[in-house]
Amino acid sequence: MAKKKRVQPVKKSNRTLIYAGLAVLIIAVLGVYFFASSPDRPQEKLPASGKFAQLNKPSTYEPGKVKITEFMKFNCGHCYSLNPQIQALKQKYGDKLEITYKPMLWRTVPQDKGFEKSIETYILAQRMGKGEEMKDALFKALFVDKKDLTSVIVLGDIGKSVGLGDDFVKALNNGDAKDEAGANINLAESFQVDETPTIIINGNLKVNPSMTNEDMDAMAKNLDTIISSLLS
Repeated sequence: MAKKKRVQPVKKSNRTLIYAGLAVLIIAVLGVYFFASSPDRPQEKLPASGKFAQLNKPSTYEPGKVKITEFMKFNCGHCYSLNPQIQALKQKYGDKLEITYKPMLWRTVPQDKGFEKSIETYILAQRMGKGEEMKDALFKALFVDKKDLTSVIVLGDIGKSVGLGDDFVKALNNGDAKDEAGANINLAESFQVDETPTIIINGNLKVNPSMTNEDMDAMAKNLDTIISSLLS
């Protein structure tokens, strides 16, 4: 009996396989491109010059704008020295520079004990539209007038000096900003802030005094260099 002749399978063209592979590769590349270009994923830009450390945190980069968060303490001499220079940078760059102040303290440092109320004082003043005035007044009260910023009475008087009334004093006494003050400290700890002032730029670029040998003039120039580079 004759055996049934086996039909040999038709081999696919090598050229067809190559085209199929290229198609898969192109789809993959386009997928990565559109994912990276999604509005929900901001494109990061790093400064071309200046001293900074890049953190493993999300970037908040936005073209044409630089966002700064300053972690500072009202009993910090370096913060007091940098304060007018930060204001000068704000005047120089205007709306292109967004600054958020986060007063804080170190919970384990004895010298910081009692300064929680100074943080609350600033937060309450900011809520009432007097944040900038209060920041300057608190620095002046401690470093020029040698007043006690751990005293609620003193802080209440400072509030009145910048135009705040009894509602501010009541809120301070009631601890209305206590939770937000604690949140500031927690946020500083999450960024591992171990010296002040520490500047966080666009969410993940860190600048601190050690980078410029504790020289506040040099730190301000370094910030200027970084901001200028990011806006270029």
